[in-house]
Amino acid sequence: MTQAQTDATQLPVASSGNENIVVTGTLFHDPNATSSSEITHITRRDMAARGLKTANDIVQQLSSNGAGNLTSQWSAGGGFSPGGSAPSLRGLSTDSTLVLIDGQRNSYYPLADDGERNYVDTTWIPQSILESTDVLQDGGSATYGADAVAGVVNFTTRKEIKGFEGNAEGGLTQRGDAGHQRLYATYGHGDLNNDGYNFYVNSEYQQDDPLYYRQLQSPFNNGDLTGIGGSNGNTNTLMPGTNQFNSTYTGATPTAIARPFVNGAGVGGYGLLNPAAGCGSLPPVTGTGFTGGSDTSTTQACTQNAKQYSMIAPDIRRVSATAHFTANVTDNSQLVAMFNWSQARTVTTGTPSAYAAATQSELVTTSPTVLPWQLPNGQLNPNDPYAAQHEDAQAVGLFHQIPVNSDTSNNFRGSVRYSGWAHSDWGSDWDYNADFVGMNTLLNQVQTGEPYISHLQNAITNGTYNFVNPSQNSQSVINYIMPPATINARSQEYSGQATLSKGLFKLPGGMARLAIGGNIRYEAVNDPNANPLDLNNPGNQWASYNPVDEFGHRWVEAGFYEVSAPIVKQFNIDTSGRFDHYSEGFSHFSPKVGFQFKPIKQITLRGTFNRGFRVPSFAETGGQTEGFVPVSWGTSPAVQAWQNTHGNDSYVQSGNYLGQLNVGNPNLKPEVSTSYTIGPVFKPTNWMTLSFEYYYIKKNHYITSGILNPNEYFNQWIENGGTNAGMPAGITVVQGPKDSNYPNALAAPAYVAGEYINAKSQMTDGFDMSISAHAHLPGALHNILWYSNGSATFVRRFNQVNPDGSVYRFAGTLGPYAAVSASGTPRWRANWANTFAYKNLSVTPTVYYTSGYKTVADDSGVASPGANGLYSHSCANALGSASVQVNGPAYPTQCRVKGFWDVDMTVNYQINKRWSMYANVYNLLGFRAPLDYATYGGYLYNSSWSQKGVIMRSFQFGVNVTL
Repeated sequence: MTQAQTDATQLPVASSGNENIVVTGTLFHDPNATSSSEITHITRRDMAARGLKTANDIVQQLSSNGAGNLTSQWSAGGGFSPGGSAPSLRGLSTDSTLVLIDGQRNSYYPLADDGERNYVDTTWIPQSILESTDVLQDGGSATYGADAVAGVVNFTTRKEIKGFEGNAEGGLTQRGDAGHQRLYATYGHGDLNNDGYNFYVNSEYQQDDPLYYRQLQSPFNNGDLTGIGGSNGNTNTLMPGTNQFNSTYTGATPTAIARPFVNGAGVGGYGLLNPAAGCGSLPPVTGTGFTGGSDTSTTQACTQNAKQYSMIAPDIRRVSATAHFTANVTDNSQLVAMFNWSQARTVTTGTPSAYAAATQSELVTTSPTVLPWQLPNGQLNPNDPYAAQHEDAQAVGLFHQIPVNSDTSNNFRGSVRYSGWAHSDWGSDWDYNADFVGMNTLLNQVQTGEPYISHLQNAITNGTYNFVNPSQNSQSVINYIMPPATINARSQEYSGQATLSKGLFKLPGGMARLAIGGNIRYEAVNDPNANPLDLNNPGNQWASYNPVDEFGHRWVEAGFYEVSAPIVKQFNIDTSGRFDHYSEGFSHFSPKVGFQFKPIKQITLRGTFNRGFRVPSFAETGGQTEGFVPVSWGTSPAVQAWQNTHGNDSYVQSGNYLGQLNVGNPNLKPEVSTSYTIGPVFKPTNWMTLSFEYYYIKKNHYITSGILNPNEYFNQWIENGGTNAGMPAGITVVQGPKDSNYPNALAAPAYVAGEYINAKSQMTDGFDMSISAHAHLPGALHNILWYSNGSATFVRRFNQVNPDGSVYRFAGTLGPYAAVSASGTPRWRANWANTFAYKNLSVTPTVYYTSGYKTVADDSGVASPGANGLYSHSCANALGSASVQVNGPAYPTQCRVKGFWDVDMTVNYQINKRWSMYANVYNLLGFRAPLDYATYGGYLYNSSWSQKGVIMRSFQFGVNVTL
């Protein structure tokens, strides 16, 4: 159990001098050293006091965690990297934050973030063996090499555990759903001081049940937004006060409908394909205008909740086992070895496929779904209600199979470290360290429930699938139409490193020290395509599954140094540098200089300057990925005329998702960064510390999609009559499947394709603030100890300069939009935890705040840059306004999303020396998530910032025992 739970009033103590010390951000193994860089230190007690139960919880609550963070909630929304989670320090995305365990690297998650960015998944890391987490909120390339442009997260494991520790925990929401269970057990033997060794084993289990939108409160639980000023977006509903369908939202439900199909077009209105069965549990609806435009025919259909199948949080199960051994080999040296196995399984589900489906490439489609009146054997087709009249039938419906995506990662990690010191007659003693880590992540992904298009075509032609009564289909028929898609992906990391450090001579301020070292490592990713395209047989492809692949491997050799020079007692300079060479041909030298100036005891001024780099990911150089972005159709006469040819039906509405195919570019340059920080640290008393920091980071050669403005290209393609005339170099728009209601009209685009490119630059700057305090309360409350920790980050600017000279300004808006699932860049994020401890009881309320933002995004394609290269942030360009539909607004007009507050509460009580209990209440005050009509990372809310506001209150209760 954690220190906080064994004694609610005890302050953290320093580590034993016999322990192997790893200090984040430096090569020196000195636990008493102070840093020129800002480092957030989160202890085991902090985790317990704030209810942080996983490594994901720890990093996602950081105030410096910004745009592009990857959460498990986004996995539920259909992300490219289901099962993975990672922070994005400074909003520079997951690939610019380096995640370490005990100062050593980990393998990448085999599925790239957005199909592009390599990152380390934090989901698998067992929390119960963590001693602390350090977050270096400054560039770390001079010490650690690539990927540390925005900062470093270093999880430090416990060095010594004696006896037995156990935990049992359960929880649910105020609605009684989203169940949570957690168990762990640890047994350790040996005392490092007395026996010279310690060995412990640990096992941890956690299960988090799925949550669906239909389980939530209004308006999140369905598509009817009339209560907040929008329209009823549920499937197959009538316009208010009429018998006319809102054709923007007509479509397929599990109850199939059909109409005659004559001379290549549907005729008249639809009726139930199986009238005797009716709509089942769905409400029936009858009206006109089902296909939009001038459709006056009457259709009988069924209405359905548009959010019936949508998931808000995935089904996550994690199991881990750890063996840890520490031995004092000599009086001056120590060996630490650890082996981890962790399995993380994430299951997400989706909306059943419609009969009218297309291959993921959209080159072959079953839209419209035409059931032939005559089968190849000459018999009438029993699926076609018009077969006796020798008329084909056009069918609309959903299959009854729910798509399931199961991602199971098995993580195998072994590490060893030998370190110590040797006597020296000059300067200080020699300190040495040699370590090795090897890690493999094996990912098994199984996707079921989506049709394999050529097989579906065969079933339609041969009549082997029963559309009239789907429950009568055999499992073999279903398996033929919807075979599972399975891949086995793998990532590897092997790294060996050695360092040597020594005090050289004394300066007026102390000992001048030098550290040198070298590192060699191998890393690889093999992620095969789950849905490859065969141009000779384009129908041999599943619908929907992303055709993502990523392959690559490389060797990296590096040499590095660090010099600490305490010039005088008031002034210290630290300089370091690292040269990395990649087998792919990249090389980079990363220098860093830091200083600390302490004119008086109460004030320290510190600052850093460094250069770093990020090498292109394996996906960016040798992979491909197709994402989907909501299209925003313009108001040009050509576009409006094209929409009219489709009767302004749902096929041509803004908000439909079109593809964006990004292809690897082997000629990419590495991103290079320049960053600096400066600010004071105030210690007005011995019980309070305040810090303020200005940070600046600029990346040159920023790697991004060459598809800078997909909506501009889609609109231009329509205006050009379906041709790529005048498109920028390297940009190609590909035509998609025809509109089943208007098959003779120009089809909408399927996707736009382009390579990754080096843009000019990306920069961000802002301010960090923190407070740390501990004291007895005054007067009669003197026996109550107060601990306070708070941090806040303000993003002043977050800009991207594009190759054409235009500038995206993201701070305070919903941008970046396309690259990071529209999480946006709130200017303020803050958290403040206050623990009040009295004898065996401690109570900790923690306040979290994320500021609001405008619903504009320069990279969304809604607006064009002005003559000065800047985009207007006028409300006229708000994405909420751009969602206006032909039959009424889908959402009310919105220009700004409000900020979100959350208050969590943890109560710990120590029953006796062996037993303790605790309770966590998340979102104690029941704050609701602010409505966000523009993001596509969640329905009506932003899952990156306000997840607790849709879940509402949730509760967890646990018991700890130590023997």
